[in-house]
Amino acid sequence: MSTPALAQSSEPPTGRLSCTVSGGLAPVVTAQKPMECRFRPRRGPLQHYTGIVRSFGLDLASVRSAALAWRVYGPYARAPLGALAGQYKATGATPGAGGNTLVGGDNNAVTLQPLPFQGNRGINVAVGVTSFELTLVAPGRRR
Repeated sequence: MSTPALAQSSEPPTGRLSCTVSGGLAPVVTAQKPMECRFRPRRGPLQHYTGIVRSFGLDLASVRSAALAWRVYGPYARAPLGALAGQYKATGATPGAGGNTLVGGDNNAVTLQPLPFQGNRGINVAVGVTSFELTLVAPGRRR
């Protein structure tokens, strides 16, 4: 059994995952919501994913702008295509980040830490996401 990737301050992140949730989050708080994501690895090409947010750990009734962003930590120097595909589950609060650390992907090898939100358009709802799934969008097949 593989051990989850650990996001430690001494290890640089392997990239950044940014997602937008379709249709906003205000009407339904606990329902599954589709999302579109971009993974920008430190080394390697931009990767596109579609996803389903399965559950949130906070009340999102007042959210008007859905910004989801995470630092990505993984066991690779150059992220292979599809590296983030798979199921993710919350493991608990991230010290200093104010949100849930998520672990998932192939063999639970990827750790996601919510990024502090910067800007005035809303909040980073990634801090309240407790479960989601990502699927790679094949290159050349983007919508």
